[in-house]
Amino acid sequence: MITTDISAKIENFDITKDVLNQLPCMVMAVDRDFNVLFLNAVGCKWLEEDLENLEGKKCYDIVQSPHCRTDNCRVKQAMENDRVYVWRNKMTAAGKTFPIEYTAAPLKDKEGNIVGGLEYVVDISERVKIEEEVRAHSRTIMELSTPVIKLWDGIVILPLVGVIDTMRAQQIIENLLFSIVENEAAVAILDVTGVPMIDTSVAQHILKTVSAGKMLGAEVIITGFSPNVAQTLVTLGVNLGDIKTSGSLRDGVSKAFDIIGKKLV
Repeated sequence: MITTDISAKIENFDITKDVLNQLPCMVMAVDRDFNVLFLNAVGCKWLEEDLENLEGKKCYDIVQSPHCRTDNCRVKQAMENDRVYVWRNKMTAAGKTFPIEYTAAPLKDKEGNIVGGLEYVVDISERVKIEEEVRAHSRTIMELSTPVIKLWDGIVILPLVGVIDTMRAQQIIENLLFSIVENEAAVAILDVTGVPMIDTSVAQHILKTVSAGKMLGAEVIITGFSPNVAQTLVTLGVNLGDIKTSGSLRDGVSKAFDIIGKKLV
């Protein structure tokens, strides 16, 4: 149980226990030895225990997280460094594990002495679920924005439209290489007709795509360079000498059929 001296220090909080019990997040106070001094109503609900049964127990015995009993324990760091830490983690309480966002802060008496630590814990299960759904939608949109089409046995085509940033360029490389392997393609056409601007970074990604395609045994043909794009690449000094290019998609398709030994009639 809590000693009279510790209880007196707890009463020095600016925020009363009644207010803390109204908060929708878990609030826990521990002394410097990690003995539980206080746990609000939400915390007790998560643990399915009454405060009377939890007072004086070690916090790491009633809740568990990957940082418990390690130097990465944020409450320990808050007490040692007199700092506030905000972190994401997972917590197990009453046999249930869920993602949390928590704030660890030093607990001080009226004289400013650190007598323990405070922890404010928010269950972010719904937030994490939404974030995962957003990431999944983003991946789907990215894949739809870089579709690889099987044009003929041994020929695939990837028409690009819009601005290409680093993330999308990486997706382009992955999609094209996957399609080359899946379709056993001998030729891959990369059509950039719909790309308004190609800078040095994008050009380097294109060169990487061509090199990776060759490593998989496919010839990569780039089609659709506009006069402005061609002039920009020359100005930037990008060397496309070893790359097969065509001014139009039609010419590129014709070259692709020549490579696999067929004539486009």
